[in-house]
Amino acid sequence: MQFDQLILYSKAGEVREIDLDPGRLNVITGESGTGKSSLINIFRFLLGSGSPHFPAGPIAATVSWVALRAHVGDTHFFVARPAPPRGEETNQAMLLIGTEELPSFDELEANNTSDGMREYLGALHGLGDNLNVPDAGHTRLPLAATFVHSLFYCFQGQGEIANADNLFHHQSREWIPQTIRDTMPFFLGAQGAEDLRRRDQLTARRRDLRRLQKRLRSAELERETGLDRASSLLIEAREVELLAEDETNFAELAEARRALRRVLQSPAQTPPELNPGGEFDRLRSKRAEYTDALRDLADQLRGLDNFAAVGDDYLSELAEQRARLASIGLIPEDNVEAPCPLCGHDLDGQDHPAHEQLGRTLGRAERRLDLAQRGRPRIQTAREELLSNQERLRTELRDLDQALDALAAQNELIAKAGDLINAQSYVRGRIAQYLEGTEEIGDPELSQLTAQVADLEAQVNSLSEQLDSDALRSRTQSRLRTVSRQMTDWAVELGLEHAEHGVQIDLDELTIVADVPEAPAYMNRGEIGSGMNWVGYHLTAYLALQDYFIRNARPVPSFLVLDQPSQAFFPPDRETGGDLDELSDTDRENTRRLYRLTFDVVQQLGGDLQVVALDHADFEDDWFADAVQQRWRDGDALIPHEWYEAD
Repeated sequence: MQFDQLILYSKAGEVREIDLDPGRLNVITGESGTGKSSLINIFRFLLGSGSPHFPAGPIAATVSWVALRAHVGDTHFFVARPAPPRGEETNQAMLLIGTEELPSFDELEANNTSDGMREYLGALHGLGDNLNVPDAGHTRLPLAATFVHSLFYCFQGQGEIANADNLFHHQSREWIPQTIRDTMPFFLGAQGAEDLRRRDQLTARRRDLRRLQKRLRSAELERETGLDRASSLLIEAREVELLAEDETNFAELAEARRALRRVLQSPAQTPPELNPGGEFDRLRSKRAEYTDALRDLADQLRGLDNFAAVGDDYLSELAEQRARLASIGLIPEDNVEAPCPLCGHDLDGQDHPAHEQLGRTLGRAERRLDLAQRGRPRIQTAREELLSNQERLRTELRDLDQALDALAAQNELIAKAGDLINAQSYVRGRIAQYLEGTEEIGDPELSQLTAQVADLEAQVNSLSEQLDSDALRSRTQSRLRTVSRQMTDWAVELGLEHAEHGVQIDLDELTIVADVPEAPAYMNRGEIGSGMNWVGYHLTAYLALQDYFIRNARPVPSFLVLDQPSQAFFPPDRETGGDLDELSDTDRENTRRLYRLTFDVVQQLGGDLQVVALDHADFEDDWFADAVQQRWRDGDALIPHEWYEAD
């Protein structure tokens, strides 16, 4: 698969075409902010990803559709996809096969999905039945090598090509490293369709063997210890009143298992409901009311007694005063003439002021005394009534306490009955688990099961001999050594660090390792340094893999998209958009050597490899100038000004 043309459609229907030459180095050079790095996401989107991830700005504001004209062998096709809103994804796609004409904006219409388009492109590359089945004991699911997985060897993003920690595209994403390890043997040709079918059969046989071995072990264990286990459960059933005494002693396992099945078949009792509310709560509420009423009556009695005590004190005081007056003769007896003890005058018939005043005072005292004596019967009546009510409430309170005690005793009995039934349910569950987890197998069945296990073991051994994971790893490593030899030659040509000792791709760590005499030097461990080496090893590894895929007709698209290989040489605080004038002579020469190697490899492959490089670099060499397809400087960019400039 190689690209012929990238097309952008504006929301107003304008068209931006970027031509690309198949089988050649294609360079799109320009300043920062012109849209170069957006192209790699657009290519990924056109090949099936969910979003082009447009940055905020002119691209997101103006582009409506993106499209690609490409071909696989002699089959030409056109793919177009509508740009979703920022932050969203789409599965819509337009796929036209066999046409080289460019549809107009009005003709754009989704007629397929990204999944369907990927399946078609995978079929064009010969990606069919290639399921990778993990070894026994691994938890990951079987994985088929698809068109999506082949793209790991076709892209190097801006944050990847100079990254010492990751060698492959999207390697930093979750699950991708293991996916690369699982699918690379297929893409290298170390694993064929017949091997995959054998691996599938081996996985199925191992699964069946584990199931039968488990049954066999369970049956043998049941024959050895089954009677003891069943008898123990029968004793538990007897203790919770599920069985009688004479139903727990059996000499044969079969009889004990039948007794246990009878326990399960007998109807289970329903635990009685323990309802703390209802009558119990009503009586408790009534008792609280009576208690409060008794407290009120006691308060009233204390008040009445206090009032009666005050009245008695008052009567005593009045009587005491009258007696004192009588003792000195101030209160004469009726119809008795007597002189005044104070002045000696006769009191009878005399109209003396003192005599009148004394009479009035004595009259008031007599009336008060009479009133106090007349209130005493009412106080006594009220007190007797309060005492009667108090005794009645106490009697009712005793009756309530007796009723509450009876309900509490009843609830305790219900709780004990519920505990027994819950214990029965627990024992029933243990019995059910035992009967379901064990199998009563006679001698004929046991012999047949043993024979089935032996047969499956023989099949697994046979398939394992035919398909050995160690053999697959050996074949994969052999092919990687071929790739590594070519990569080493190009690394020596670039003068990369440790290249003279030999370098290779490590499939376990997915990195570059150099075979230095002291000890292997791994790029992802910081043992191979400098930006030139990181970019150089990424480039030589990808070129060597593509060289191997092409020469061995492997189902991998034959293009590379490289985003800014020269970035490792530009300082982070560069003043302009990445002009070569900012670089030292050494860094400028290193950049030129990277591109010269890429150009030479593409030429050596005779048009079978296409490289699209997005970069700041721009050399005056004829071979480089001839490879430049676009120069985005001095206002030129991916999005034309007229698309977003105001009228």
